[in-house]
Amino acid sequence: MPGSSLLRKFTSGQWSMQLFIGAILLLLLYLVGSPLICLLVSSFRPGGLPLDPGWTFANYIETYTSAYTYRLLWNSLLFSLGSSAVALFLGTSFAWFLERTDVPFRGLIKGVILSTMAIPPIILAVSWVLLLSPKIGFLNHLLMQWFGLSASPFNVYSLWGMIFVQGLALVPTTLLMLAPAFRNMDPNLEEAALTSGAGMFTLVRTIVLPILLPALLSAAIFVFIVGLVVFDIPGIIGLPVRIMVFSSEIYFATHPPSGLAQYGAVSTLAMSYIAFTFATMVLYHRMTQRAQQFTTITGKGFRPRAFRLGRWKSAVVAYFLFYFFLAIVAPLGILIWTSLLPYYNRVSVANFSLLSLDNYRIFFTNRKVILALTNTLIVAFVSAMGVSLLSFAISWIVVRLRLRISKVIDTLAFLPLGIPHVLMGLALIYVYLTVRFVPIYGTIWIIVVAYVTHYIAFGTRTINGAMVQVHRELEEASQVSGASWLQTFAKIIFPLLIPAIASVWIWVGGHAMRELSAALMLASGRNILLSTLLWGFWEGGDMPVAAAVGVVLITLLILLIGVALLLSRRSRLRY
Repeated sequence: MPGSSLLRKFTSGQWSMQLFIGAILLLLLYLVGSPLICLLVSSFRPGGLPLDPGWTFANYIETYTSAYTYRLLWNSLLFSLGSSAVALFLGTSFAWFLERTDVPFRGLIKGVILSTMAIPPIILAVSWVLLLSPKIGFLNHLLMQWFGLSASPFNVYSLWGMIFVQGLALVPTTLLMLAPAFRNMDPNLEEAALTSGAGMFTLVRTIVLPILLPALLSAAIFVFIVGLVVFDIPGIIGLPVRIMVFSSEIYFATHPPSGLAQYGAVSTLAMSYIAFTFATMVLYHRMTQRAQQFTTITGKGFRPRAFRLGRWKSAVVAYFLFYFFLAIVAPLGILIWTSLLPYYNRVSVANFSLLSLDNYRIFFTNRKVILALTNTLIVAFVSAMGVSLLSFAISWIVVRLRLRISKVIDTLAFLPLGIPHVLMGLALIYVYLTVRFVPIYGTIWIIVVAYVTHYIAFGTRTINGAMVQVHRELEEASQVSGASWLQTFAKIIFPLLIPAIASVWIWVGGHAMRELSAALMLASGRNILLSTLLWGFWEGGDMPVAAAVGVVLITLLILLIGVALLLSRRSRLRY
């Protein structure tokens, strides 16, 4: 095996390399294995905590003989399927127009769509509550005035409202996944079909869909998984009116308004939830492998042809503008307006006299807000650094050494993708209530552990692809020159992969700033973040301050994206 020959050449560093591999394996077992084991043990404990005495199947019997569990399952599936359908419809049509037609302002449109990723789902949910709430929704009041309606035409506090907002949040990800498939379709196949007399419907049915089906199914499964695991939008929109899905039920059961937390039932529900998401992940993994077999780039003859929109060009541009209004203009507009008010009030000329920056001054005067801002920056930086460096080490073991243990390490690194953030938070509560000699419960470091564990799957997949492109000749030349494996690792491989590592750092940092689920499960008075602070203000009814926190959070994310684009441009120029 390539890994065996590589190890033999590094005879002087065999023991140090084995210790290094062993340390990475033990760290992954600790980060990934211990939370899952604690969840499993807790589901069989009468009290629902790992160290409680006794064993029982009562939690499983009670949970799966209850009709409520199956209503919860139906809501979760409907929410995930519905939001996936919205995201796939918009994302697929956007990918087609941007990659295969002569739509004007292509670069600008694509950039604006991707920029919506800077709006965290929790803020998008808050904004649409302010827009479509039956009582205070600005758009509802506007439509009632325009058309003389006696009642609000829309109600965001519904399952369909949750589906709509979650679908909007998933559009940029769907576009990113589908755009390459549309871009790389060989137009010769389409031209051959049209020359043979095939109509547009026949062309789409016999040529386009079969080629795109693997990519479409992969994207569909991925956004379906995301719909199953998210908490932000179900928490803001569904929880107040008790429209529950799995993630919101787990949060509600562990943070009841009165009474004791139902840890036993939650652990039981969590195990089935994880089993279902893992099964969906396996299907997604198989579909992505299958998608790689559908290659249509054919070399010199490959020239993507743009379809002419003709008289439909204005309609397509209007279609994009309507999406921009829904995803950016309306949510950000109402959020900024609300953040400038002393109390929530409608958008009107008469209310302009109420506008001020008082809500933003709390970032310089309120100790709690300053603590949340500081914690957020620390958690984002440390989490991003931890994921980047650990992913680099894991990818080197998996891609370069290819030992038997490499597959175990790769599998452990991939498993957290199927653990929802809210369950990761719950599992870490169990772990650090049990492992008391590691005193991080209630601190920001338990949140860092949660983020590093969850995002390690993304980090390793990103760096794996980049490491495959680095030829082994560079390492062999280093060995011939007398360098140890550690010197080669640090001075040859690491510098070449800095662009990929930086991409992981930026992505993890941005998501750590906006993530709510795990942080909310692990929140205490000392480890509040901007996302949990926003949740607290919103739950407490202080909408203007919550909106101000949201605006600041979006600003930080936009700055982070700007840094990412700058680093990406410099990397392209350098390499």
